This record gives sequence, structure tokens and C-alpha cells, in this order.
Amino acid sequence: MSPSIQRTALLLLATSAALSARAQNEDAPEPLGIRFRLAGRVQFNLKASFTDTQVPLSGAAGQFADGYVLLGSNTSTSTNAGAVSANPGSATWNWGYQRENQVAGNELTLTRFDQVPRVGTLDGSGGSTAYGGELWAMYELYSFRSFKKRTGHWGVEAGYGFTTFDASASSTVSGTATRRQSVYSLGGIVPPSAGYQGGYFGPVPGGPVAPVVDFDPVRSSEVPVRSSEVQDVSINSFNSLNAAVSTDLHTVKFGPWVELPVTDRLTVGLGAGFCTIYAQADLRFSESTTFTGNLAKFGGETPNLTVNASRADWRPGFYARALVDFAITPSWSVFAGGDIQSNSDLNFSSQGRGTSIQLGSVFGAMAGVQFKF
Repeated sequence: MSPSIQRTALLLLATSAALSARAQNEDAPEPLGIRFRLAGRVQFNLKASFTDTQVPLSGAAGQFADGYVLLGSNTSTSTNAGAVSANPGSATWNWGYQRENQVAGNELTLTRFDQVPRVGTLDGSGGSTAYGGELWAMYELYSFRSFKKRTGHWGVEAGYGFTTFDASASSTVSGTATRRQSVYSLGGIVPPSAGYQGGYFGPVPGGPVAPVVDFDPVRSSEVPVRSSEVQDVSINSFNSLNAAVSTDLHTVKFGPWVELPVTDRLTVGLGAGFCTIYAQADLRFSESTTFTGNLAKFGGETPNLTVNASRADWRPGFYARALVDFAITPSWSVFAGGDIQSNSDLNFSSQGRGTSIQLGSVFGAMAGVQFKF
């Protein structure tokens, strides 16, 4: 055994002997054992923010918001330099579209909107105060003489708490955008149902035949969208966003505590330790972009988007608390106090829309009853 380990073992033995000697002292009180606490709880400074940062579409030709017409293996030609292009007048099976009304006769219309104004980041409202409850189990490891020979206690505690909170935000912005639209010939085919998505390599051997469309559009147009008071020559672009998040917080705490007597009935308790939160959050986004103005040039199209996303994860942190306890009987007492928790934030997103649930520096107030035996 190394000298350092021997010294550590001797120190532990000496400490144990000292504690045993004190426990045998007739003036040393006996520990009371186990106690339970049940409390209602209010939390402050819970926050949520929302971010609307739509990922821009690729600038590649043939890529649209509601479909695509791209190079396929039956369309591509390669040069010695490694460049890939399409033969003039060729067709491709690497195409797709989303809605039935994009097909009219023998033509397919695809549209994209670039530089649409975005709301950006919004602070949520309604979630700063949340209500819930807590249940604690406390084990007394030792008791000691404190002020005026009154008995103090220390030990370890473990608690579980549950809280829910909701937050929401909404905003509307206007700005400048561009609509790009291309019309492709279907070449006389009967298109598959809306939602069709072809691939680069075309049909699988032995599978269904992949329909093709002309690679080059029949015609294309680009119309700027501007915020302006001159309605007869320009277009207004408005982006409206409604966002909300609902969150369940399951909190687990563990750490040491100490109880110091003030009078025979009144005590002050302190505790601190590890705190972890299991956060279950549901995010909802509803967004619409409205274009109004010169309908002959642009039309009154209103793209709508609904996004739903969920995440559940543990968020580590710490807590510190202080309570004042008033004894009614030797076994029952009432208490009130406050605490602070600090945990890492919960962040998640879907389709460029996301939320940040901010769990750092959360203050709490609680009141309840305690039973000990």
C-alpha cells in the first residue's frame, strides 16, 4: 500500500473515531432520521424565444419552392473538363411538383420566392411565471448543538418537481422579394399525382416507367416585389408569423442540506446541489406570406406554412435554496422559502423555424408542509 493511501485511510479512521466519540457524548443529540416535504411552487424568469430563419433555396436553375426540373442520368453530358450540361432539346426524368393546380393542359408551372422578408427573432410572452409542485425526501446524517444549545441537523436531500409553462409570439413584416416562375412542357404525358418526385437515375429495372418533361422551360418570368405606396405599379410583400411552445419540466434535485435553529420552533434551512431538468417541448409555427398590388403582373398568391416540432431532453445544472420552517407539533411543521436554479437551454428547430427555452437563472418561491419521524 502506498504512503499516500495509508495516510488517507488513517485520516478516515481518525475522523470516524472522532464522530463516534461525539455521538457517545451524553450532550450530543440523536439524529431524527427521515423527513418528507410537500410544497406548491411558483417559478419566475422562465423564457422562450422564437427564430424564423428560413433556409434559402439553392440558386441552381430548375430549383423551385414547389418543385424542381433538374439534370438526370438520361439528360446529362460530361466534358473532358468534368462539366455537366444538358443536350439542347433534351428531356429529364429528374423532376417533381407539389400541387394539382400547377398543371394546366400540357404545361407545368413552378414558382420560387426569393428574399422574402423574415420576422427574425421574437421574444415569447406568457411564460415568465409558471406553477407546479415539489416532493422532497430528506435524510438526517447527523445532529449537533447550535445556538443556545439548540439542536441543528444536516444531511442529504432528493426532490422531484413538475412545472408547465407556455409562451407565444406573433409579428408581421413587409419588405422586398422576387418571384421567379418557369413553365415547362409536359410533352403530352399524363403527369403523376401531385407530390410526385422523380430521381436522377430514373426508373428501377423492372419497375414502372419514369415520365419525362422538357429540361428547358417554355417561358420564364421574374417579377420584383416591393413595399410601396404606389400600388398600381408595384407589389407589397407581407410575412406574418404566429409561434407558440408548450413545455413540461420534470425537475430532479440532489444535494446536502443543513438546518439551523433560531428558536425552539423556528429554524432556517439551507441546501444546494445538482439539478437536472427533463424538458418536453412542443413547438408550433403558423406562417403566411401575402403578395398584393398589381395582380396583372404578380397575382394574389399566399403561400402558407405550418411547422410542428417536438423535443425531449435532460438539461443539467445546479440549485440553491433557503427555507424558514415553523414547527406545529414534534412531527409536523409548515415552511416557506425560495431558491434559484440554473440549467442549460433547450434549443431545437424544424424547417428553419426554431425555439430556445431559456432555463438559466430561474427563481422560485415555495410553501408547504413537512413531516418527520
